[in-house]
Formats: sequence, structure tokens, C-alpha cells
Amino acid sequence: MEVTVRSVWAQNFKAESELLHQIAPRAKHVALNVQYPGCVFGHGNGRSHRDLTAEERYEVIRANVALLRPLQVGIAVCTNDGRRFAWEFNLRGFDVASHKHDARDPNSIAYLAGHGVDFSRLPRHGIDGFRLRWLLRDSGLIRARPSWATFTGAYHVAYFVTMMYGVKLPHSLNAFMEMARELIGRQLYDVKQLAREHDRSCVGALSNVVGKLAAVPPGERISKSNPAGTGSMMALLAFETLEKKLGADMEKYRHELCGLQVV
Repeated sequence: MEVTVRSVWAQNFKAESELLHQIAPRAKHVALNVQYPGCVFGHGNGRSHRDLTAEERYEVIRANVALLRPLQVGIAVCTNDGRRFAWEFNLRGFDVASHKHDARDPNSIAYLAGHGVDFSRLPRHGIDGFRLRWLLRDSGLIRARPSWATFTGAYHVAYFVTMMYGVKLPHSLNAFMEMARELIGRQLYDVKQLAREHDRSCVGALSNVVGKLAAVPPGERISKSNPAGTGSMMALLAFETLEKKLGADMEKYRHELCGLQVV
């Protein structure tokens, strides 16, 4: 049986909003995945991302997020009674034909187009960011204070923070992390970090980690045609598996994002 990822555009936004309003107050775990058109800025001194300090990595992230538009937001939810739902919200704003106004990494665009992002529909049928921001706040998802998970989460959380507040990211790393705590709460975890601590061989892409953990329930499979929605559901399943394996030990990794404080 295939786990359904609900693809959301302007025309079905109202119907999917009604469902999320029913589910959100009972959210126990939420996983986040944001798809964006790559990165165009690196650090000016030419050092690799791994060799930078956390503050220097944040400078690079902040510069890219300020210039590049998010394309999709994936939200996967597990409720208190164990039901799982996943949405992929397709955002209006980015126009692949507008090279002058919409910055991008061409390799990232090619990759995403080959993995299900419908760039031709985004400008005409995508969702305005302020509507998604209102939905996520009004639905009770934020107020439910679930545990949040992501995978290699620095950019995912950075885009989510700027989208949910409607402002540019602050200049300092500490101010950014405080905004994330105010928005999401204290229970934010990076699955990549948790997996590595559980098993040093549990590395690589999210699909590899999910396979290594055997996180997908028997008899189920996840569609690969919805990049943000699939990514959020896989992160959710991996997080739930790691929560059982690590128990209280995972608490020390709260708000440590791969790509920012750790690499």
C-alpha cells in the first residue's frame, strides 16, 4: 500500500485546509521538508562548508534564503492515535522562465524537475505564501507543540522561519535559533544527527537512512513523485524509529541542525 502524499495547489487548498484543521490539534510529531532552487552563494574565502564555523555557515544560509524563493513545503504529521498524513504545498512566486528575476542553481532545477516538481504550474496555480502561513498558524499545528523533525535541516528550518514570520532572517545565528524556538518550540530534531548517533554507518541520503533503519512499515511504500511531501514523510518515519531506539538520549540533540551547528 502506498502512503498518500496530498499535493496541494490553489484549487484544492480550501479542501486540504479543512482536513489539516481537523488533524493539526492532535499532532504528536511533525516533519518538515522545504524544496528550493539550490544555492548560489558560498563563503567568500573559498573554504568548504565543513570547514566553516557555525556563524559562517549561517551567513551563507541567510544570503541564499534572502535571494532564493522556496518552491514547496512538505508537512508530515503523526497524530496522538498513530495516524499519519502528509501534504506537499506548491508555492507561487518562482518562475522558471524568469532567469533575470528568480535566481537558481540550474543543476538543482534539473534535478527537481526530474523528481516531480511541476515548474510550469507554480506561477499560475501555486499557493501564496501568506495563505500557507495563515493556515499553519490558524489550524492549531503550531499551538499543539508537537515534536518537529527534519533531515539536514538548516535550510529547511531557515526557509520555514522566514516564511512563517514574513521577514528576512536576522543577522546573528543566536537570534535565528531563538526565532526557531519561539515558532516551533524546544522539540526540534535533525534526523541525520540522530541517525548518526544511533549507528555510525547510518549515513548518506534520507532514503538510505530510512532503509538502514527499516523505518517504513511492512507492506507500505512511499511515493517518490512528491519531493517535499515524500521527504517530510520519510523524515517522520525515521524520526519515530529513532525516538524508540534512542529514548531520552535524543534530548541532548535538540535544535542541533545539520548544515549549521553540525555537518
